[in-house]
Amino acid sequence: MIISSAPSKVILFGEHAVVYDKLGIVCSLDKRCSVRILPTKQDNVFINSKNFCPVEVLNKKELFKLFNKINGSGIKDNLEEIREIYKRNKLIPIFFVIANIFKRYGFKGLKIDIQSEIPKNLGSSSGVFSAISLGLLKILGKDLSKKEVSYFAYQGDLIAHGGTPSGIDNAAVTYGGYLKYRKSKGIESLKIDFKIPLLIVESGQNSKTAETVSYIRKKKKEHPQFVNSVLDHLDNISGKALEALTFGKLDVLGGLMFEYYQELKKLDISTEKLNRIIEIAFQNGALGAKPTGGWGGGCCLVLAENEGKIIDLMKVFKEKGFNSFQGKTGVGGVKLV
Repeated sequence: MIISSAPSKVILFGEHAVVYDKLGIVCSLDKRCSVRILPTKQDNVFINSKNFCPVEVLNKKELFKLFNKINGSGIKDNLEEIREIYKRNKLIPIFFVIANIFKRYGFKGLKIDIQSEIPKNLGSSSGVFSAISLGLLKILGKDLSKKEVSYFAYQGDLIAHGGTPSGIDNAAVTYGGYLKYRKSKGIESLKIDFKIPLLIVESGQNSKTAETVSYIRKKKKEHPQFVNSVLDHLDNISGKALEALTFGKLDVLGGLMFEYYQELKKLDISTEKLNRIIEIAFQNGALGAKPTGGWGGGCCLVLAENEGKIIDLMKVFKEKGFNSFQGKTGVGGVKLV
């Protein structure tokens, strides 16, 4: 049996803009998922996950049929069909990751158990894809390079993100730490040697990454000048944030978080609850706050000046009806346990 583990992630700056080759800044978070993979003599792949659904099984023929349906018949270019596939079965991206690996290295019967402490909207799917990729490559006796693991995890994000993932999520959970990312240039590790007092506040609504990505894509086609202007401004903000983060200027970083929120909000993908979280953070002395991930729901990041202020803010959000937790940022990426 092989056990592998991957962290969650938070996008500090760059969500949605990274899809269009703008700068993204992301870091891993210490909430993790664990995947146990046990070889079996049967020609089946069993997946058991309380986080996604009860046990589901595909045999060898069904698995490669799925691969061919998605990869070989043009569905990858049919974004609406990809979204419908994912809506029908949340495990399809996981099976697609496995099928991609088997297509390259050969089939093996497996029993897979997934356990995750990662909240939805913080890279929960990407963490699973990465952990499964590493564990499966180990079982098959193949190279365990993080570059290859990240590639296979990206195949899952293709389905889970509605056909056009940026590549930032799979990179973050695979490599861990702090990364800057631009689609045309790939990832680059950042050396951050100070603790970031960051609070994650849950809106209570699932984020809608596939829907919001699709919505912005459509809006960009209809109003290219307006949307491109927003994306360029977001890129500029992320560039300033990278400098502030590098030099540990938390007050500047916080101000840029509020600015990013105000700019991306122009594309109409925020919600009343996300807006309320930002309002509460601003009214109670946070250095900065912004939604993270796909928007349309999900979580917000709230930056405080110190650990004591984090505790105060947690109390305030609890009184206002929002769950929150402090996460340790910059932890290690995917690994064998």
